[in-house]
Amino acid sequence: MENPTPLNQAEKSLAEHSVFLPMMQLIWRPLATLAWIHNQYGDLVLGRLFGRKILFVRSPEHIEQIFNLEGKGLLNRDFLYEAKQVLFGNGLVNSQNEVWSKQRRLMQPLFTKEAVKHYELIMIEEATTVAGNLKKAAAGQVNLTLAMKNLIQRIFIRILLGKSVDSISNSAELIKVIEVICQELPVQLGSEIIFGSRLKRFIPLKSKRYHAAVDYLKAFIGQEIAEKQHNPGQDLISLLIQSSDRSTGYTMPDELLQDEAVNLFFAGQETTINTLLWFFYLTGKHADVRNKIAAEIRQLPEEPLCASHLSQLSYTKAALSETLRLYPPTSALSTQTVQDIELGDYGIPKGTTVLLSMHSTHHHPGLWDKPEEFNPNRFLETATPERHKFAFFPFGGGVHNCIGKHFAELEMLLVIASFFREFSFETDISVKEAFSITLKPDRPVVGRVEPIS
Repeated sequence: MENPTPLNQAEKSLAEHSVFLPMMQLIWRPLATLAWIHNQYGDLVLGRLFGRKILFVRSPEHIEQIFNLEGKGLLNRDFLYEAKQVLFGNGLVNSQNEVWSKQRRLMQPLFTKEAVKHYELIMIEEATTVAGNLKKAAAGQVNLTLAMKNLIQRIFIRILLGKSVDSISNSAELIKVIEVICQELPVQLGSEIIFGSRLKRFIPLKSKRYHAAVDYLKAFIGQEIAEKQHNPGQDLISLLIQSSDRSTGYTMPDELLQDEAVNLFFAGQETTINTLLWFFYLTGKHADVRNKIAAEIRQLPEEPLCASHLSQLSYTKAALSETLRLYPPTSALSTQTVQDIELGDYGIPKGTTVLLSMHSTHHHPGLWDKPEEFNPNRFLETATPERHKFAFFPFGGGVHNCIGKHFAELEMLLVIASFFREFSFETDISVKEAFSITLKPDRPVVGRVEPIS
């Protein structure tokens, strides 16, 4: 009887390409670098850098397969553990295996679609107040970036900590701290992807600025947790302290509570702020889209806004999805094979770093007609093309999909509706993506406010 052909011999091998020069720019120009690699070599590109293999993935079919294989434990994100640990510790963004499973199972009930509706009143109150203040400033240019940072911080501190920003003396410093982390974190993560652990030892990456910002944020969160442990309330930290897994009785250890609170404080604000800024930037430059959204929101009942109204905002939701397509939360997601895997017709060896090129997929000309144009109609139910579900994946996918997806969607739609009830925002500036761990505008989004009577 003949021996079966070994798996790695039965599959095709991907041609390897030298990506040394473009990868040297990945940290500072991720979008251009990933776009160049895919445009030059295709949707599935295997590169070699310093003796290590890096796989760049742009096709939705392969992205889905990667998420499925990750769910089976054939890939994981542990190779970035040390690079992320300074900020994220063992929170969901960075925890491994059993710790991740326990924490995810414990936290998931607090972030379901129904659970996050408990926060709608806070979101609406804060958004309505800020919208009213911006409306009063209609005579001149409005800095929406500053207003949005303050608004999302106000919402998140009330939800996470159960207190008003006005009672916190260092709220401005906390905004600056998050900005520093956003600027420094891509260097920490990018150097791990490019150079790997061994070579990275010879590269000086100890940023005093970054570590000081992280220490400041952790000290602030630690103090808040200590308060809640002595005097719990209905805020999110208190709920995390009081939560237990119904099936196992597991409760969150103190050190993981600190890590998860830091994760939530950082991730829960930054990506939401950026998406809302891109949304108002894009609608501020496209009067036809802006007018359709305004008309849809005007048709809501003349009563205080609530989450149940959002089901009537199909075009507004489409415009938000189109914003996330053009400017997703990040340029790429990363993982690594822990065993040899099959991807399509190809064998991919153990130890290959895998980059899921989110921004490149969202701008793929084979998936999207005129991909650089802002066109919310793509996401309406009446749109004709049926796309692969991973042609658009701003919240990731598989077991590691974003736990805060429902929270973020609710918050963003309530802010948009609250603002459009009060004013119309128009801008003629041009912005591009800044150097940051997230895709954020490179300059303040400023424009004119037209009050709605």
